[in-house]
Amino acid sequence: MDLCITSAAADLSSAVSAFVPQLVGWFHQVSLLAATASGEPTTLQWLQAKAQLILSIGLGLGFVIFVHELGHFLVAKACGVKCDKFYIGFDIPMPKILGWQIPSKLVHFQWGETEYGVGILPLGGYVKMLGQDDDPRNAAVEAERTRVLKDGTAAEGLTPGQTVEKEYVLDPRSFPAKSVPARMAIISAGVIMNLIFAVILAAIAYRLGVPEVPAVIGTTSPGGPAWAAGIEPGSQIIQLGRSGEPYEHLRFDDLRYAVVVTGFNRDLPVQVRTPGGQPVWFDLRPSDRLKPLVNQPTLGVGQQMTRKIEVSSKSKLTWRQPATSVPLEDGDLIVAVDGQPVEADSQLAEILASRPTGEITLTVERTEKPADDKAASEKTPPVTKRLDVVVQPLPMRELGVTMKMGPIVAVRAGSPAADAGFQVGDVIVKVNGEPAGDPLSLGQRLAPRSVPADPLSITVTRQGKNGKPTEVTLDVSRVMAQQFHNAYLAGGPAAIESIGVAFDILPVVAELAGPAVDSGLAPGDVITQAEFVPSSDETREAEAAVFHPKAQPFEPMEIDAQVKTWTAIATRLQAAHPETTVKLTFVRGKETKTAVLKSHLSETFFDEARGINLYGLTDIRTAENWSSAFSLGFRETRERLKEVLGVLTSLFSGNLSPTNISGPAGIFVAASTFASEGIPKMLIFLTLLSANLAVLNFLPIPALDGGHMLFLTAEWIRGKPVDEQLQVRLTVAGVLCLLSLMVFATAMDIGRFLG
Repeated sequence: MDLCITSAAADLSSAVSAFVPQLVGWFHQVSLLAATASGEPTTLQWLQAKAQLILSIGLGLGFVIFVHELGHFLVAKACGVKCDKFYIGFDIPMPKILGWQIPSKLVHFQWGETEYGVGILPLGGYVKMLGQDDDPRNAAVEAERTRVLKDGTAAEGLTPGQTVEKEYVLDPRSFPAKSVPARMAIISAGVIMNLIFAVILAAIAYRLGVPEVPAVIGTTSPGGPAWAAGIEPGSQIIQLGRSGEPYEHLRFDDLRYAVVVTGFNRDLPVQVRTPGGQPVWFDLRPSDRLKPLVNQPTLGVGQQMTRKIEVSSKSKLTWRQPATSVPLEDGDLIVAVDGQPVEADSQLAEILASRPTGEITLTVERTEKPADDKAASEKTPPVTKRLDVVVQPLPMRELGVTMKMGPIVAVRAGSPAADAGFQVGDVIVKVNGEPAGDPLSLGQRLAPRSVPADPLSITVTRQGKNGKPTEVTLDVSRVMAQQFHNAYLAGGPAAIESIGVAFDILPVVAELAGPAVDSGLAPGDVITQAEFVPSSDETREAEAAVFHPKAQPFEPMEIDAQVKTWTAIATRLQAAHPETTVKLTFVRGKETKTAVLKSHLSETFFDEARGINLYGLTDIRTAENWSSAFSLGFRETRERLKEVLGVLTSLFSGNLSPTNISGPAGIFVAASTFASEGIPKMLIFLTLLSANLAVLNFLPIPALDGGHMLFLTAEWIRGKPVDEQLQVRLTVAGVLCLLSLMVFATAMDIGRFLG
């Protein structure tokens, strides 16, 4: 019997498949599958799509289980073992509800000597062989079934008065009667079959074309491991770990798995190819900054965005839309900014970072399809034209509250700041002899518009040898910022990209301006909580539309030092309607007070993206032929096996928290997400699930295939079976452990869903 834990609770993919684990809502899935011409599904279409989604997921997961059990079944038959049952799901006795007996089987039929069926409990499957039953309660009955009279000991044919003592032996068609190698072959066949079909499924997926997110680093988070190491945006990761060879098609998912397996206490060697084409090695120690949020290590890297503009017709943040001379359209491709050609995706962020203020002119390529149906029917090729679009600057929203500058938390390797002698712990107080001002906008205010740029004279306070702070003035050159930072969804430090320092912003009021002067706040007040209060239900709905359904954008945000920092509050403010007020809770001395503020447009801090959204970099990996497809399928299976083994090692070593594992609910949600992305992605998910099943089912736990192999190995070495009572006790213990793990995993799923 292969318990459900072998396939269900084994979904370690959900622990590492997302930077921030999220569960996908039903309506989002259905909207991808059943959108009408108007963009909204009807009730009937909604129900139909939901049913199709459940069916496709059930068939996919059922197929993985079927393949596993088919391996056991075919080899058992080949070895001459009688198979009583072949079931997908478990046909366990079910209780009565309101007098109605819940059936234990959804469907079943007898074919030859075997009963085939689908059990009511869809959490695994099993092949019931003569003489083999993992349920200790059936041990005595099963032992009796395998007994047959030895030839020559029957009562028939005896003369009157003659007696013969009956002698029983194992039925030659029973599982225990087979040799140890034969039983090992039967037990291992399920795992081997899963691995074979994992290669086949992945090969089919790559022949069809698998959507992938290439491991190209688009952004690095200030102060994070990748940022501190000096990895340039636009760099492509080509190798993870020192062993093996560089691989040009690594994906962001590969990076996430590698980071999780590495854990918090080890370095992850990463080889990248810089935008200039040079291969460079970095040893990165994953950060625990986001541990309170995702309970996983991170490197602080983001996906590369393209130059392709994304325009959503459903966006309700009209107050954050770009002001343009000509409306931008979805799919427009940016090819130049102010006449400067943009040939690589990574160039765009650098160019925009140098032009936060004033209007800019974007040259875009727009592909227009034929307007009339006749032209479309004649397959008239689309027309591509270029046009110039003037885009106005977009000020950030602020509250008129300047917070206190915190200490420098990281100095980027190889940066001007590193050369000038900046140190972690320094606090910037002056720039060119003037107060540093608002730390949130400091990085943008100090960014050069061109190079060479005038050097800066920056004064910092630094702890002296006597323990007292002293002022130190450092002269530092500037380089062009390669990226911009005005969105800190997960909080964290701010940065001055042009010199290469990252610093905290403390939740302590330093200065007040505008209406904030009369808000009741004063310099020195410590902000402890922020709450966004919409002015109406309409504005509440508009703001909420841009957040994940699980997010709670109107719940009070308790300020902390890692995730819910002032940078996170400032980022949340950008999605707030102009009429939304912000209620700040602060501490002054021993008193706790509140102040209500209204946002206004900043005169010193601008959205360098100007409200323009871009599509993320994706690729379709398609094998040219079946030979290439099977080569990719083999590699996919091998890598997934390594990842599962790595995650298990991290779990047992403590590098990965057990709270990240998932059970049946987590598998279903993950499967629904993959299913909504098309057949190739679903096949890749089934490849991963097959690898999970193969590895976990072969762990040396009684009641799993690995436990059986352990007993058989001991029997082979000892020359006799392991004591039957010991096997029973260990099997019961194994079942209890597996059930406990399933309950725990399910609880984690529920917690993530409700949390």
